[in-house]
Amino acid sequence: MNILCWLETHRGSYSVVRWLFPRLLAGIYLIAFVSWGLQYDGLVGENGILPAKNLIENIHAFEEREHQSLFWQFPTVFHWHYSDAFAHAVLIACCVLCVLVMAGVAQGPLLALLWFGYLSFAVTGDIFMGYQWDALLLEAGFLALFVAPWRFWSLRSVTEPPRGSIFLLHWLVFRLMFLSGYVKIGGGDLPWENMTALLYHYETQPLPNGLSWFAHHLSRGFHVASCWIMYVIELVLPFAIFLGRWGRLAAALGFVGLMAVIFVTGNYNFFNLLTAALSLTLLDDRWWPKRLRHWLRIDAEAPRPPFKRWTQWPALLAVLPIVLFTLLAADSFLAGRIRGYQPRLPQSWHENLDLAIHRSRSFNAYGLFQDMTEERPEVIIEVSDDGALFLPLDFKYKPGDPKIAPRFIAPHQPRLDWQMWFAALYPGYDPQRDANPGSPMHWFGQFYLALLQHKKPVWGLLPGPPFPVEKITHIRAKLYRYHYTLPEVRQVSGEWWERELIGNFSGTVTLNLEGR
Repeated sequence: MNILCWLETHRGSYSVVRWLFPRLLAGIYLIAFVSWGLQYDGLVGENGILPAKNLIENIHAFEEREHQSLFWQFPTVFHWHYSDAFAHAVLIACCVLCVLVMAGVAQGPLLALLWFGYLSFAVTGDIFMGYQWDALLLEAGFLALFVAPWRFWSLRSVTEPPRGSIFLLHWLVFRLMFLSGYVKIGGGDLPWENMTALLYHYETQPLPNGLSWFAHHLSRGFHVASCWIMYVIELVLPFAIFLGRWGRLAAALGFVGLMAVIFVTGNYNFFNLLTAALSLTLLDDRWWPKRLRHWLRIDAEAPRPPFKRWTQWPALLAVLPIVLFTLLAADSFLAGRIRGYQPRLPQSWHENLDLAIHRSRSFNAYGLFQDMTEERPEVIIEVSDDGALFLPLDFKYKPGDPKIAPRFIAPHQPRLDWQMWFAALYPGYDPQRDANPGSPMHWFGQFYLALLQHKKPVWGLLPGPPFPVEKITHIRAKLYRYHYTLPEVRQVSGEWWERELIGNFSGTVTLNLEGR
């Protein structure tokens, strides 16, 4: 009962959080669904790079052969039916549900549907849905089920949320921030250890924006000091969450400030917004403006209701298993990331619970930006209509033409452009080696194939090609090293980047997929 007493005495009143957080989360869900919908056909549609239909068909074939259901291994609404039209209908329905939640309609049940909707797309999204912020959205969405009201209409007159639900949100914020700092300082990456990582970050991050070039050219002292400040925010302030309301205020301000800096200097989709929304859950009612509390009919000074109420118990009963699952996830995660780290929890726990953790994607460990890339390799794809003259194929957002300035695109995430950043970190593409679906570059070969087959949804992910699409017959890729230009150089040339050729990333590929 000690933890129950601690939850009763340590927490303030969080009625504003109960009103605000489900609405913020629904807004972020809306951004995520719209962003995914804009590129769905090209990425995983029936004529996309990695069609989700293939996965569903393989699942059904296995079920018919083995006479057992794989739904719990692949929990998705598409288990029962799949088509591109149905996928778009689910996306539209989820967007409508997001608006209803923001309006205060049946928030608990609708958030449950949104969680399962996003999980359905994550399960079938293959490598394009494998980012940590996708997992973070699912975990936040799952925890929101304990916070949100489960009545039909919730506009004002908000009641106090269950104590356990607030603890779980704060536990998520603690893990997200602390682990992100811990893997940097303990992962053995030299730039993070010697405080020089930010000398490279703004130039080498996946998708810089228009301010990244300016941030990169600030002084070395500024970048080193910024690194120290970041470590204070990620490694020290998380513990302030458990030091009373002033500590939580300091933590919330630090976390939101860090997210604001990341947002204005890089394109990290909805991650910054989601982390900021989670950080705001650290603020109890007394920190919010009186006008808002008055409009919501919240009295922050009123005595809290008795602790033992039936509405409290679902969240309280969930605290122990969720903490256990997330500790297991962190234990496994750190074993592969931290030098000399050995799993602390029993192996039998990992064996029995790891699958359940991974299938739901809602009990996670986090370690963002662990390794700092000190150089920026870029894959430049070239296409030809005769196999002799090759011209570069531009992307909408990733660096290519040195004269094109980095763009502001957050909170949208162009997932193909992101994957191209990861592709450049591999030694190259080989058609024979990477034909295996288990290869991390398998998607790249499928991308090549889709381009050569002139699939319109895939070409729709790119700006106009240098040749008519239907005439393109050959494709290859070069690897370049990119650097920001110096201010005096950009003033004369107008170029944001300078680049040098490293070599071939892939040989020439035709429809028979023979590299040469």
